[in-house]
Amino acid sequence: MQKNARIVMITTVLGCLLPTGLLAKSPVDWVDPLIDTHESRWFYFNSASRPFGMVNLSPDTQTKGSWKSGYLYGDKAIRCFSHIHAWQLSGIPVMPIVGEMTGHQGMDEYQSEFSHNKEKVKAGYHKVHLEKYGITAELTSTVRVGMHRYTFPTTQDAYVLFDLCALLGHGPTVSAEVQRVSDTEIAGMTLMKATSRRRKDTPVFFVAQFNQGMTAFGGWDQGKVKEGINELQGKKVGA
Repeated sequence: MQKNARIVMITTVLGCLLPTGLLAKSPVDWVDPLIDTHESRWFYFNSASRPFGMVNLSPDTQTKGSWKSGYLYGDKAIRCFSHIHAWQLSGIPVMPIVGEMTGHQGMDEYQSEFSHNKEKVKAGYHKVHLEKYGITAELTSTVRVGMHRYTFPTTQDAYVLFDLCALLGHGPTVSAEVQRVSDTEIAGMTLMKATSRRRKDTPVFFVAQFNQGMTAFGGWDQGKVKEGINELQGKKVGA
């Protein structure tokens, strides 16, 4: 009993000596999502996500393979923002752009340089400026929903790309489909190819809603642009 009493007393005294600022912090304030991003893996980095959430939203600077992929701090360009960074799972890459529509040319073409000087990262939030397009992107999420806010420059030609069959993380995508539900909503599915550990092809379904109505909906298939459509499906498609 005496030993326990001393421990309680010492803890109480130390607690009294803690600065007020430290006492005001919550556990999430001590989280640094950038730890180990110098040499990360696909499912290591999570910024705009919740613990054990269905959505693991964050930028990707590398999209191929399980090792040294996802967000790497030393890289200079963002290839996309994708919604699933999990063991043997990936999915739904999105990228805002302005100017010429280059989705059909792939991530090597539409990726954008960024600067850490214009980036803010904390648990549950990621903000970054896409230098190529002058777009500020902000990401956050609930347990099941990823949320994006894009601040575009003044332009008539702004796009949000869904590169549904792009290679992400552990393996390729077998096929995908997407349809325009309304001027403010699209829905679709991607089928991730089986891996040596995930032995069956795995579907990922999604719905994307926008706060502003789209003026047009189109996409691409096998590198060819498709305009004036309402739905698309295939092995190399995007919207």
